[in-house]
Amino acid sequence: MFAKIRSLAKQSVVYGLGTVAARAVAFLLLPYYSHLMSPSEYGIYALFMVLVTVLQPLYIHGMDIAFLRYSAAESEENQRRDLGTMLTHTLGLGGMISLLLVFFAGPVAKVVVSTAGPLEAQITQICAGVLLLDTLSYHIFTWLRIRHKPGAFSAVKIVNVLINIALNILFVGVLKLGVLGAFYAFIATSVVVLLILLVLARSALRFSWSWPRVREWVIFGMPNLPSQLFMVAVEFSDRKWIEHYLGVDQAGIYSAGYRIAMLMNMIAQAFRYAWQPFFLQTAEDSDAKETFARVLTYYVLFVGWVWLAAVFFLQPLLTLNLPGVGPLIAETYWASFTVVPVVMLAHILNGVYANFMVGIYLKKKTKVIPLVIGIAAIVNVVGNGLLIPKYGYMVSAWLTVVSYAIIAIGIYLYIAPRYKVPYEWGRLGRIVLTVAAVWAVGVLPENSNILMRGLLLLVLPYLWWRIVLDDDERGGIKRRLGW
Repeated sequence: MFAKIRSLAKQSVVYGLGTVAARAVAFLLLPYYSHLMSPSEYGIYALFMVLVTVLQPLYIHGMDIAFLRYSAAESEENQRRDLGTMLTHTLGLGGMISLLLVFFAGPVAKVVVSTAGPLEAQITQICAGVLLLDTLSYHIFTWLRIRHKPGAFSAVKIVNVLINIALNILFVGVLKLGVLGAFYAFIATSVVVLLILLVLARSALRFSWSWPRVREWVIFGMPNLPSQLFMVAVEFSDRKWIEHYLGVDQAGIYSAGYRIAMLMNMIAQAFRYAWQPFFLQTAEDSDAKETFARVLTYYVLFVGWVWLAAVFFLQPLLTLNLPGVGPLIAETYWASFTVVPVVMLAHILNGVYANFMVGIYLKKKTKVIPLVIGIAAIVNVVGNGLLIPKYGYMVSAWLTVVSYAIIAIGIYLYIAPRYKVPYEWGRLGRIVLTVAAVWAVGVLPENSNILMRGLLLLVLPYLWWRIVLDDDERGGIKRRLGW
């Protein structure tokens, strides 16, 4: 079991480098944008990023999951055929959607930003190109995962970051193009990344079309489309409600806090990238269910520590007045820090629900996913619409947590009788309680200094050593460390 989990951890780390790199673009650029864009400009940027996120599932429509499900066990030659079919399908369907976006750019822009004008219409057209290019790249990244090439996967993601940052410095910083410059950098990066991926996959490219194969994928993957759209509503509908009720500047401030909290999303996403191929390949092992349960325990252990470290140190670090630079995040955005710990909790639950999904896929019960996520989306969208006017954008952060909790609990309650995994609830409870206890001590005014919080962060692993880890785990750690 431990060998398998170590393998999963290694793949998570490698995929994590790529995932963190890709997600880190928004995270790393936030300090830069905060000094060059007003909250209103950043709000426009954030709302159009919501547009991209909302439409991306229409371009993918569950085909990525089908690609993984049906091609992972195929021969190398069949995987090449499948990649060519997937890219041909995407060019046809995605190309039509992008043309519609270009043609109706003005009306679409007004849906995104109520005060939209020619600038926003131009950004909409850029987004149309980005969506098509990134979907093509996405399927090649999926092929790299099928071929177990995490090194190439992460290398291209890191190149993506470097190019994106460099082009943002050029378009936003040097040429002073503001939010439009950010999207110029976005589409230019998408072009370069797709070209790199096509070079990497050149020996596997067999552009072809197989309707029986596509039909099989659509039947399997299409039920995931409503789920993906509902998930987008959970993640992003709050930005539009905030813009509607509080103004685009407040949407910008809230989005900045959400971006900072993406640190936890990077971890959850890295886990998901490695987790899906892992459980599909180990599901028939005799100890598979025990392994799946132990993975969840170790995931919560790790993200619990990261969450506490982020809560204790992110704000002091990002507001530190650096000589000659000033604070990393401009003071006009400091109000956004209040949402960071809450949104990070939501992303932790994202990884928890991913673990529960193993039974859903293995038992082919994917039809329940839209129902559960749909309920969460309704709670989120309606809750934001009703509560933001009275409670402000903090309610949006908490509704995100509630929505992910609904998904995790709903998925677990449905699949537990059909695919019983012996989750270690006692140990999970002790992890959560110890994290909460250390957090409660650390937020006391007398313990708010960096040194005390650093000591508390070191106390947490000791507590886990004493009351969470078992003898086999402690022995394994001692052997690893040579004790």
